[in-house]
This record gives sequence, C-alpha cells and structure tokens, in this order.
Amino acid sequence: MGHTVEIRNDSGSQLFTCVSGERLLYAGLSGGADLPYGCATGTCGNCRATLLSGEVETLWKEAPGSRALKKEGEILLCQSTPLRNCVLEARAGDSRHQRDTPMTHQASVSSVARDEDGLAWVVLKLQRPMRFLAGQFVLVSIPGVEGFRAYSPAHDGADVVELALLVREKPGGGVSPLLCGQQQVGTQVTVFGPLGTAHVHPAQDHDMAVLVGGSGAGVALSLLDWAKATGHLSRHRLDVVCGLRTLRSQQVIERLVEAAKSASENLRVVVALSDEPADADLPQAIPGLTYERGFVHELASELLSTEEWKKRAVFVAGPPPMVEASMRMLLLRAKLSPTKIRYDSFS
Repeated sequence: MGHTVEIRNDSGSQLFTCVSGERLLYAGLSGGADLPYGCATGTCGNCRATLLSGEVETLWKEAPGSRALKKEGEILLCQSTPLRNCVLEARAGDSRHQRDTPMTHQASVSSVARDEDGLAWVVLKLQRPMRFLAGQFVLVSIPGVEGFRAYSPAHDGADVVELALLVREKPGGGVSPLLCGQQQVGTQVTVFGPLGTAHVHPAQDHDMAVLVGGSGAGVALSLLDWAKATGHLSRHRLDVVCGLRTLRSQQVIERLVEAAKSASENLRVVVALSDEPADADLPQAIPGLTYERGFVHELASELLSTEEWKKRAVFVAGPPPMVEASMRMLLLRAKLSPTKIRYDSFS
C-alpha cells in the first residue's frame, strides 16, 4: 500500500502516492507532480525539498548532492523514500513546455557495439513505446547495482521501441562497465524517463548550436536525427561542435559523417579531437564536416561570432569540465543570455 505525499510550493499543493522503497522524485513525476530536479540521480542537489511532516528513509547517504542540503529537514527527493504519509515543501519544477510524463519501462539489452576509445553504442529494447523530445535523457538501472545512471538517447524520440544510448565505460563504475559488455546482451534492465528540460522546442526553435563532448555526443545525434526527420535543416542552420578524444571514437564519427552527407548546406559539424597525436593525419573534410584538434569551447568560440550566438538556442552536454568551460565561454565571452543556453545539471 502506498503512502500519500503532499508537495507544497508557491503555486499551491499537489498529492501523489509513493510506496516504501520507491524514490519520491520518480513517484511524483510519474504522478504528474511539478517537481524540481537536475540529474535525478543524487549528484546535483537540485531536487532538494523540506520535510514538514512524516518520515523518510535516505537511500544513498553519501550522495554528492547532499552538499546542497543546508537546513534542518532538507532531503533529496531522488534519494528519499517515504516510511509513512509525508508533507513536503519544494520549489516548482520547470513546467513551461509540454513533455511526456516520465514512466518506468522494462527493457532488455539488445546489442552492444564498442569502439577503441571507451565509448559504446548500447541498444535497449523496450517492452512498450516511449516518446521523448530530442535532448532529453533517461535513467537506467541494472539488477544487482544500486541506483540509476543517466544516459541520453542518440536519436529522435517519436514513439520508439528501441533506445540507442552512447555510454562511456568508466573504470570502476557500477553500471557502465556492465552496459558496455557483450555478455550483458539479453539482460533485463529498468528504464525511467523521459527526463530533462534541455530539449528542443519544436514550435519555437530556429537556428541552433550544439556543443557536446564524450557520451554527451548522444545529444547532438538526437538533435541531428530530429532535424532530419522534421525537415528543420531546410529552413534553419545547425552548427555542431562535437568533442572526442581521438579518431578511434568511430561509433560517433560514423554517424556524424552520415548526418553530414545526407543534410543540406545549413548543417556544419566540427569534430574536435582533444587527444589525437600531433603527428597523425586528420581525415579529409567533407561538405558539412571538418576535423580539428582542440577543445570544444575553444573551437566553438572561433566558429561563431557573438551576434550569431545571441540569435540561437545553444545546447551543451558532456563531461562536467567541458560543460563548465563551454558555459564560461558562452556567458562571459559570447555574452549569451542564460535563457538561450540549454543544459541539464549533472554535477
């Protein structure tokens, strides 16, 4: 039997049901509650709330996001489960744009293709369709490993029954080494989503720019797939700067090349190689795609003028150092308004 949870914010209050063992954030979002969050996995602290009455259990006491808890009674919604009926106070979430309600999906690992640079293309077969907006992410949980991990689908999200995720294998990690292994094909996993606010706004977006690195390249591939499916590139520009370590990241490079070959002149892709040896020859440029040595934020700053940046929606995704450097460049050098930048906080 579930517990009744009341969430209060400046807009009023909302009720939802959450069973013991279930995370308050996930139950609330599935129940239509307007809740704040960022990573939804315990890292960022954006889902903090104040427990006014009732009792909860903390599932991950060492969660990095706990550093955001400053006052007595504050909890992380993504790491708390109710032990009885609760009343909570939290700021409202971002409800400015219509999104599909996050739900729990059961899935199995359908295939795994690894490259030589630590990235893997992992395909999950869902038991029922999911719909998401390009740029959103999902959470994945594997049996025997506590908690969820966030990954961005690398394709358009129109009623999909398969999710293709770009996963960076992290040595010593709990989930990524398992997801990246061929022995996991057939393994049953749990997927929660879609999540995230750093997504395309189909009725509003015109020219766009995308700055991504590592597994964050999934966001670029999702936006490229959406742009192709909707004909967006026939009317608007899209500039992508995709940071990879070396040319051995073939899972991403092959798909970027395919996108460039099938797109119009309104697409420009720069593959930014941070660790490619200086004496190695770079592949020849093709229409719409070039290879450069350097970091994403440096090449992006050279790519677009300040006035071009200010007219665009700019998506940022990738490892925290790359995201932080890109954000500094966009805010301090390009002088972008924060409202033009779309990224989900994972740190």
